[in-house]
Amino acid sequence: MPYDDLLRLIVDPTRLRILAILAQEPLTVAEVQEVLDLAQSSASGHLAKLKAAGFIRDLAEGSARRYRLREDMEPDARRVWDCVRDLYHDDPRLRVDAEHLARLRLEAGTSWVDRVAGSLHRTYAPGRSWDSIAHALLPLVRLGVCADIGAGDGAMIEMLAPQATTLICVDPSEAMVSAGRQRIADLGLSHIRYLACAAEDLSLTEPCDTVLFLQSLQYIADPARALARAISALAPGGHLVILTLARHDHDDCRRYGHLHHGFSPEDLRSWMPGIQTPQIIPLLPETTGPRYQPLLAWGRKG
Repeated sequence: MPYDDLLRLIVDPTRLRILAILAQEPLTVAEVQEVLDLAQSSASGHLAKLKAAGFIRDLAEGSARRYRLREDMEPDARRVWDCVRDLYHDDPRLRVDAEHLARLRLEAGTSWVDRVAGSLHRTYAPGRSWDSIAHALLPLVRLGVCADIGAGDGAMIEMLAPQATTLICVDPSEAMVSAGRQRIADLGLSHIRYLACAAEDLSLTEPCDTVLFLQSLQYIADPARALARAISALAPGGHLVILTLARHDHDDCRRYGHLHHGFSPEDLRSWMPGIQTPQIIPLLPETTGPRYQPLLAWGRKG
């Protein structure tokens, strides 16, 4: 559907209010009626239009159907929704609707667990963040001698250090290296060292068990050469892990110093010779615009 049609559809006051409450949690037609004080025919008609345009989907729940925002909206629909949502986030009508929804739940005594079934993966729950889950799983990881390429000022040190026998932080920026060394000194960690070096010129005296590129590849002028150097630094059986961005057309990435508009799986696979059966997985796009999509690649050196 063209942008102008999507915009005309979504800026209808009632449909905008429906999308706003569905962004908080999935609802049935009856619940949408009650929260927004709509007639059944009006609520059903607006929901049908939003579904046809790809903004929402519905799942059977007993004799009713529960509607929710699509986590896999088409890119045009997602851009329109992100833009309109940002423009109207302070609208007094939406705040009143949110209060009505909270009151409905309080009066109904409906279980939150039951309400978010089928959408838990994108629903907020206290303490259940990706950051906390990563910390929970890290104790199971053994990095051995690990090189973190593009380590910056050591933002990941406290997560990686306990799992590594030696951690080598590599970054070409003298300012980042200086800040990172200060961070190591402040933490009193003796098994970590910094190396001021471009990834394309990496040369280590000891073979690595693990080499990491954690959202750093897009900052590297020659990613193919950098990955070749990293693979040569790996011991046989060592692991290469790359977390980067999938190829995109968002020019605001330049604001963050990116030299590349992400990469394709084919790019990464062609740059990983010597890695046995590399695995490359596109992860879910970010929930806020412009919705960059992370790309995860890993494999073992033969």
